[in-house]
Amino acid sequence: MELKTELGDAEAEYEDGVLRVSDNDGEVEKKLEHAQIDVEVTDEEVVFSTESDRKDMESIVKTFQRHLENMLKGLESDHVYRMKGVYAHFPMTIKQQGEEIHLENFMGERAPRVIEIMDGVDVSINGEDLELRGPDKDKVSQTAARIEQVCKKGNRDPRTFQDGVYITEAEEGGSDE
Repeated sequence: MELKTELGDAEAEYEDGVLRVSDNDGEVEKKLEHAQIDVEVTDEEVVFSTESDRKDMESIVKTFQRHLENMLKGLESDHVYRMKGVYAHFPMTIKQQGEEIHLENFMGERAPRVIEIMDGVDVSINGEDLELRGPDKDKVSQTAARIEQVCKKGNRDPRTFQDGVYITEAEEGGSDE
């Protein structure tokens, strides 16, 4: 099986199991390595191929191709995640300090909950609304997931205590804004 993906204006490089895709605006890289899958980069396209007839190898080749498509879309237009802070019991404050997000007064706690922003992710905060954007879909979504997960409330009833920061919208890159 063999799948080809056109690069368009972007350039690609595959070395030591890491695929790097870049254009004038930036660069995205991802580790795509499997013993039975070959990755070949030419000037205009990337070819993923396997000699195996097994169904799982076909799905891995398609997954590799989808990762490359997400990387190309991210270079074209950022992936965007929108989040909203919700509180009913204690007024929570969301702040950015350097490469960290601080949730202050979450559930009345004195110490802020701190989330590290991954490299290449831009965060803008407007009151309780957050917008995360960047060319690497994995880093943007992982940062959003970390923000959601830091809001775990412990041994409280989730039907009563719905305070937290939640993903409200996820835009895939490549769309015209």
